[in-house]
Amino acid sequence: MSASQTPSLVEVQRLMKARIRPVATADADQLSLAPWLNPQGGEPGVARMAVYAGGYQERFHEALAEVYEAVAHIVGAPAFRELATAYTAAYPSHDANLTLVGRSLPEFLPWYPLSKQLPFLPDLAQLEWAICESFHAFDEPSMDVTQLTELPLEMWERVRPVFQPSVQLVASEWPMLDLWQARLTPRDEVSVELAGRAQRVLVSHRGVQVRCEAIDQRQHALLDRLLAGQTIGDALAACAAAPSDPPPLGEWLMCWARAGLIVRCDTPDP
Repeated sequence: MSASQTPSLVEVQRLMKARIRPVATADADQLSLAPWLNPQGGEPGVARMAVYAGGYQERFHEALAEVYEAVAHIVGAPAFRELATAYTAAYPSHDANLTLVGRSLPEFLPWYPLSKQLPFLPDLAQLEWAICESFHAFDEPSMDVTQLTELPLEMWERVRPVFQPSVQLVASEWPMLDLWQARLTPRDEVSVELAGRAQRVLVSHRGVQVRCEAIDQRQHALLDRLLAGQTIGDALAACAAAPSDPPPLGEWLMCWARAGLIVRCDTPDP
């Protein structure tokens, strides 16, 4: 190789990245890495490099399959491997934590051809990412339920409940909770009615377990506003804009508190 063909360190690093990541680049074609990879034990350097390239993809595939278990189960192993390869090419990871590799999959899926056949995939992935975030959240000590019962009635409207970091809400026009639960059913036995079965799911962390619970539209609307930091009075006023029966707020708050989902209730200064 002549001096004019000698690459800089930056160019060599770029070539190595092109070899490892599943991205076709002009650099990879213009210059071979062979002269820069020493043989060991009679094995050419390029051959040893291929091991790292395959390992890179395999670790990404395993990380995605662990988080998106239901997506992988429904589409099948070959299709999920193709999906993982396409996703990691479009969204190369810049994080040392493999758990974060799949955080953009719900964003990627609407553009992926398989979602035309299975249009529920983006929402199912959104649910599974919420489950992943909930599992890894560090929850705080829960509020004592008696603190709710001791609040004066005249203060309720100004109370702002603060929820555990693990509490998540996901809404979909598809029965994504049923689809997620189907990950435990053999693929040839999965039968989930899709049409007209919108679901709203409350995701929360209990000890070492993540719990997913289907909730109705009223509870979702109110909880969504409370999670956004609204007071009980403001959240109720916004939800009352749509004609419906008054929500059983007290019952829901007690249920959330008993489940450990509420950290505290911020109240205005007297």
